This record gives sequence, structure tokens and C-alpha cells, in this order.
Amino acid sequence: MRSPVVLCVFLIGIATLPAAFAEGPVVETEFARWELDGTGRTIVLLDKATGQNLITPELSVPFCRIRKGEAAYDVSAVKAEGEALHVVFGESGIEAILRVERLPRYFILSVLSLSDAEVDEMTFLNVPLQLKGTLDDTFAACALALDLQTNVPDIPGPSKQLLATAYKRFGIPGASVAVAAAPANLLREVLKDAVAAAPGLPKQQDASLPPIGGPWALDTPGNRGSYLFDFGSLTEATVDQWIDLVHQLGFNQIDFHTGSSLRFGDYAPNPTLFPNGRASVKAVTDKLHAAGIAAGLHTYAFFIAKDSPYVTPVPDPRLGKDATFTLTTAVDEAVTVLPVNESTADISLVTGFFARNSVTLQIDNELIIFAGTAKEAPFAFTECKRGAHGTQAAAHAAGAPVYKLKECFGLFTPDADSTLLEEVAANTADTFNECGFDMIYLDALDGEDILGGRENSWHYGSKFVYEITNRLNRPALFEMSTFHHHLWCVRARMGAWDHPARAHKRFIDVHCAANSDGSDMYLPMNLGWWAVKNWQDGAASAWSEPTYPDDIEYLLCKALGNGMSLSLMGVNPDNIGSMPLYQRLMPLFKRYEDLRHAGTVPEPIKARLRVPRDEFVLETAEDGASRFRPAAYHKHKVDSPDPWNTAWTVNNRFAQQPARLRIEALMGVAPYDSPEAALVEDFADPAAFALRKTADGVQAGLERVTDPVQAGEASGRFTASSSRDTATGSWAQIGRASTPPMNLANKPALGLWVHGDNSGALLNLQVLSAAHTGAGGMGDHYITLDFSGWRYFALVEFESERISELGWPYGHHAYSTYREHVDFGAVESFSLWYNNLPPAGAAACVLSPVKALPLVEAPVRNPVLTVNGVSIKFPVEIPCGASVEFQDMNTCILYGKKGEELARVTPEGGPLVLEPGDNQISFACDANPEAPARARVTIGTFGEPLTGE
Repeated sequence: MRSPVVLCVFLIGIATLPAAFAEGPVVETEFARWELDGTGRTIVLLDKATGQNLITPELSVPFCRIRKGEAAYDVSAVKAEGEALHVVFGESGIEAILRVERLPRYFILSVLSLSDAEVDEMTFLNVPLQLKGTLDDTFAACALALDLQTNVPDIPGPSKQLLATAYKRFGIPGASVAVAAAPANLLREVLKDAVAAAPGLPKQQDASLPPIGGPWALDTPGNRGSYLFDFGSLTEATVDQWIDLVHQLGFNQIDFHTGSSLRFGDYAPNPTLFPNGRASVKAVTDKLHAAGIAAGLHTYAFFIAKDSPYVTPVPDPRLGKDATFTLTTAVDEAVTVLPVNESTADISLVTGFFARNSVTLQIDNELIIFAGTAKEAPFAFTECKRGAHGTQAAAHAAGAPVYKLKECFGLFTPDADSTLLEEVAANTADTFNECGFDMIYLDALDGEDILGGRENSWHYGSKFVYEITNRLNRPALFEMSTFHHHLWCVRARMGAWDHPARAHKRFIDVHCAANSDGSDMYLPMNLGWWAVKNWQDGAASAWSEPTYPDDIEYLLCKALGNGMSLSLMGVNPDNIGSMPLYQRLMPLFKRYEDLRHAGTVPEPIKARLRVPRDEFVLETAEDGASRFRPAAYHKHKVDSPDPWNTAWTVNNRFAQQPARLRIEALMGVAPYDSPEAALVEDFADPAAFALRKTADGVQAGLERVTDPVQAGEASGRFTASSSRDTATGSWAQIGRASTPPMNLANKPALGLWVHGDNSGALLNLQVLSAAHTGAGGMGDHYITLDFSGWRYFALVEFESERISELGWPYGHHAYSTYREHVDFGAVESFSLWYNNLPPAGAAACVLSPVKALPLVEAPVRNPVLTVNGVSIKFPVEIPCGASVEFQDMNTCILYGKKGEELARVTPEGGPLVLEPGDNQISFACDANPEAPARARVTIGTFGEPLTGE
């Protein structure tokens, strides 16, 4: 039985307002007791089992606050009178009524009424706690919003603060929050009680089926499945091939990424792919189910395709708009200039996939695309294309409203406060129900801010999800491209990111760490969306690296060790035959997935597998059991034929062993004096370098000098000093913005001479794209100043391996560091950076003019690798993008750009033996007339197999 206690917040005349009442209320559950003092401050949140009070004096703050306009009022006095609680907000003169429902393991706090309807927001729960807010706490507490009027910032799970706020826009009376405070190992069970009992939280229609999201997510094995992406080739004709491919990978789910297969918005099936409409889709999912494979409906949330019935031939009046204008004069169906009364000065013409902007107008039943505006009176939209998106061009009267539609991801949106948002949700649910889907991925839900502004995105995005859920006839495995409090109660899996383009293993480490941090949310984690990357020709090779088997094995080890599922895109029955690398990788995927699902790998082994940077290979022992052998892969890039670059040291931490290696042929770089070179910087005007910032304790400067000079008429002298006691994080930037952006298209390499000072500092040459391009990659290029005098450098591939460990003031976003590229056709800035300055020391280098250079084909011919004085020659030409893998004298293969076997190679010389400890390595190859060959050499070393102890 519930025991209601009514808390009344009401006006007390200012003349009789007490400073504080003597006693405050007490709310008690099986596990905890919450006490307020006479001023409305929390003084106790007690763990009843241990007697620990989670409120310290500095955490004793008013539990309630209101804001009206610019004025805010805290609770100033509180008194319990029977079931009523009188709360006074200073001099505001505002009255409200709250209610507490005390249940055995949690309590509910609700707002029943508010005397002043002009209050903008009311925080009706604010209790900071002396907790870490992680699963390491022995006692845990959290607030759970019970409706779409209540905003709670934290994801449900162990929290450091109990906070709930309601807003005038969505209604303050009726807002409700559950407070769960319990031993940490019981918190999830308490949250199950709260979610199940809450009428304002979504429920699928068949109540006899157990939920699989939120607090139940960890209980459902299907939430830990791995899935393959379909982008429109999965049909009744191809389903058997898909089933075979999924089984070969050891996966058990397929994600139908709609758009081409089912139209966004109305989700009508593509008649070419599904001639019988939803019945054809259902036939496919039925066959998948018979094969033990779950089917996922991957949508673009509430977004609407431009060829949907909501747009054409008659646009729905419920489409979302972000601005309204008025026609100044009547226009006929042919004019291309639309005069309006209101200013168009702030109208942007910038569009793009991520841009929250459109150039589409709606007047009556016509859509119009404009390409220009008159920024001064008389205002107008110009260069108009009439009758856009299949609508009918028509005459319009003076005074007709001109609506500018909302757009993002190349799609229109519904008006968030109209019934169209609910209708798109209903279309999604009907498709799920009728077609027999098991999962829903709401991609593009991160665009929810377009509905009602970023500050209200939590409400509208959640409203859309709840509308779907309440219409489902069975539970769905929900995932979304964004996450906040209200989505948790239905979400069943978490953690999918877009795949990286470079530094794959470091990206996996960052991804695993983020997913591990998310374990406090009680959700299974996914380590996708992964893709096996082939070599990319041309400029793309500067920011995109191919994946090799050791990259994939690293991914699989971390997924197994961390208990995370996988998702894979870019492979399907149509292209698997043209992706030879998969022939080597598919058995690897299946072996790891089978082990993960079987749960037979001992926890001590999994603990080793999940250690960042530790690598392993999976083997089969003589008795048929799986075992893991420690491995290390040592990479070195040969950028020039100079001895300082072609010789290096490899430390083998294992026993003596034969060398195993890979040689990748990289693109060559045109010479510094190439007629195709473009000048990036000649340091003629150091004052133009206005982008300047440094870490604390660091100073930096840049000047033009005429001595020393290696190329051109002058050089740039870049200096920095540090008073810090550590090298890491001692950074400085001096950069120059380019307006308009520099056009360095097809010239991704940077060529320059550097006069080093042997300080050991790190020099970084960074290029960034203009923001409008959407190319947000960090174009970092590192040079370690471990030399004196002049050296020439041709810098191509972006540095991503080390960004996260150097303490830069950027690089905290995984996508910009590991995934995104730089648009060299629109370079917005060029910066010089220092890092790793000597502690309490300085660095000074001199740079020649910096040039942007094109890449050229420069194959690696007849490479020779020498280990501790013993050499092996590989009599082969390695084209750019290809590689040679050497396992032993009888197993040496030349692989092409897609991982296909091109030839067997017979090495000459050897044997190559790696001793324990340091080994001296050197590389050589035949000279190229085109440009010096560039290569990346990876040497693998391997230890003894792990035991289960």
C-alpha cells in the first residue's frame, strides 16, 4: 500500500514570515531516511544499515527553488503540519503544494499545484550527496523522472546529486520524481519497481511480456548480441545469403538501415525491394527468425524524407518551421524573387548534412527553394526555384505567410507541438509491429534540438520515443544516437560509435574506456559500429589507414575481455567477394563471438584481455582448447632514405624468436621544389599569427630571421620556454587564420626544412578545415626535435596515436582525433605548436617556408630489412597501398589494397632473429625516380600463452 504524505507550499504574509520553523519533515523508506531542517535544507540522508549520513554541512542546501524571470527564490522556511508541509520562498509570495508518496523501497515527490502560473521553472528536488556516484559506492541514490514534465540531468544509476526541475513550457504542476536510495547492489532492483509502477513512463501494449530496457537491460541475453548492417540489399531474394554471412561471422542480428529500403517519415517499403510492401518485409524477418537472427529497424527518428507524402505533392501544414515572413505583394507562379516585409538579413544559405538550416520555403501548398536573399530593404528571397519537391507552382496573394522549413541531415522535420510528431512515431511503431522487427535504432535522434531548441531537446526527443514505445505490441531492443535521462527506461544497449579512420587500436581503447564508464547505467555495451577499412588512394591516405588482422584481433580481444557486443558495417553478400581480407577475418570474428557467448573464458584471462594497449593472438592448443598468446606490434614509419630515419630500435620483452613483420608501401611525396607545390607559410609577417595560447607556465614567440636559411629568403624562428616541472602538457600554439580559407586541394603533404636544437621537444604543424566544410579532423604532424642542424621533412599521415597522451588542449573528441578528415580545399588555419618542452627549459627551432605538396605513386622496390646485422631481401615491388607480410622463410605474401593475395614472395638471406631486449633494425630499398619510397614497417613479437590462473 502506498502511504501518501501531502507537502503544501503556500504564501505566508511577509509580516508574519518566520526566519525558520523549528522542525522539518522526515521521509523514511526501508533503506534510507531523508530529513529537512526548518529552513528547507537537507540535513540528513541516512544509510540506515550503516548509520552513515550522506549530507555534510557544505552539502546542506535548500531542497527547493523557483525562478521567475531573472529572480530566483530558495526555500527559506519549512514546517510540517500533519500531512502538510509549509514551505516559504522568501519574499516571493508564491504558493505551491507538493506531495510525497512513501513506498517500501523508494519515495515519490510530486508538484500538485502552483499559485503563480508565471513561474518559469521550479527545482523541486536538490540534494547533493557525499558519494562518488559510481558502482564503487556501497550505498547509492538516484532521482528518476516519472514523466515528460520533469527534467533530471543524470542518467539513472548511482548519482552524486538528486536533482529534478519542472518548467512552465511543459507544465510545473504534475511533475513527479522518484527517489531511490539503497545499497548499491539493490539499486537496480529498486529502479525496476519505480519504472514498472510509473504511469507516466512508457510501456509496450502486451504487459505480459517482460521489459528488456532500462533496469532490465542486463537481464536480457539478446541485448548482448552482435549485428551486421544492411543498407538496402536485404530482400526476399537475398535473405538466404545474408543468413549465411551472419552465421559465418558468428553474429546473430541484422540492422535494417532504412532510407532506401523504407522511406523516412511514413516508412513505406521500397516497392522495388519489397513488392508486397510490409508483407515482403515480414517474409524476410520471418526467415531471419527461423535462422535465429533478430531484425532491427534503423530509422532517422522523426525526420521526414523529401519524397514522402508529408512533403509532396502537397506539403503537410504540420511540417516544422523556424521562421515566418509575409509576402509584400502578390506573386504569380513564375517569379523567382519573393518580396517579404520582414528582414532577411540573418538568413543563412549554408546547408549541409549536420547544418540545422534549410533553403526551402512553404507558401500555401507550394514549396520553393531559394539561393539568395536581399539583405537590405526591400527584403526578398531571390533565385527561387518554384514548385520544388514535386509541389505545384502557384500564384500567391499579398500578405500570404511565407514559412521557412526546418531541415537537418537533408530531411524535413515535424512541428514538435503538432500531431505530426506523434504520427511519425505511430508509423515507426506500426512498421515494427507489422513487419516483425525485434530492435529499433533511432539514428539522428541527436538532431532533437531542432524540434524546440537545445534547452528543450530532452523533452521532445523523449516524447517521440515514448510515443513509439506506447504503441509497440512487444518490447523492442532500443538504441539511439543520443542519450539522456528519459531515454534510459527503454534503452536496451549502449555504446555504438562510428568507426575510426586511423589509429584504430587507440580509438578502441578510448571507446572501451567510455563504455566502461557507462557501466553505471546498467546497460550492455556495444563496441561498434566497426568497419574493415581498405587502403584509400590519393589525399585520403593522409587521414585514412587500412585495418589489418592485428587491428581486428585487438578489437575482438577488447570486446571479449570487456563483455561487449559488436556491430559491423560495410560488408554484405554483394561485396564480400570483392573484399578478400574478410576471408581471413571471418573465422576470427566467429571464434571470438562463440567464446564470448559461451562464457567459457576464465575471468582472470578476460581481465588480461581488457587491459588497454595489451595485445594477444587467439590460438588453438593441442587439446583443441582456445588460448591467448601475448603479442606486441612495433611500428616505424620510414619517410626518407636518410640514416636517421631508416634505423631504429625494437624492444622485445619476450624470449628470443624469429622475426615476423609487415611492410606497407605508403604514398610518396612530390619534391619541395615541385611546380605543383603551394606555399602555406613563408613567415613574412609573424604578426599575422594571431592564434596564440599556451599552457600555464609556458611562453612562446615567433620571428622572421635571415640566418640560418635553408630555402627561400627567410625562415621562421619558433621559440618556447617552460617553467613547468613536467614535459607532458607543456604546450604552446602560434597560428594564423586564413580568410578566405586556403585552397590546398590534392596537396595533403607538408614539406619543410627544420633546424633542430636537440631539445627533445615536440613540434607540431597543424592544419584545420573551415567549419562550414563539416570536416572536423585534427591535421596534426609531429617532429621530435632530437637533432641539431637542418633536416628535411615530408609530412603526410595525421598523428592520432599520441594525441590523447600529450595533454593538448584539444583532441578530447574521439571523432575529430580518429575519424574525421581535413578538407584541404578549405584550410582555415595553420598553426605551429610545441609540446614536451624540457622541464624548466626551452626549445628553439628554425623553419623554412612550408609548402603543401601533392602525393605521387612511389612503390617500394626490393626492400631489405636488417635485424641485428642480419639482412633479408624481399625481391618484389610493393605498390602504394599494398603490403608484404612475412611469417617465415616459406610464408611471405604480397597483399593488394583490398587484402587480396597478389603473389608469393621468396625472401633472400636471413634468418632474422629478435633477441630479448633491444634489437637494432634498419630498412633500405631501391631508389625511385618518382620520389623517395615511404614505408611503414611493423614487427610483431610474441610471448608464452596465458594460463587460466
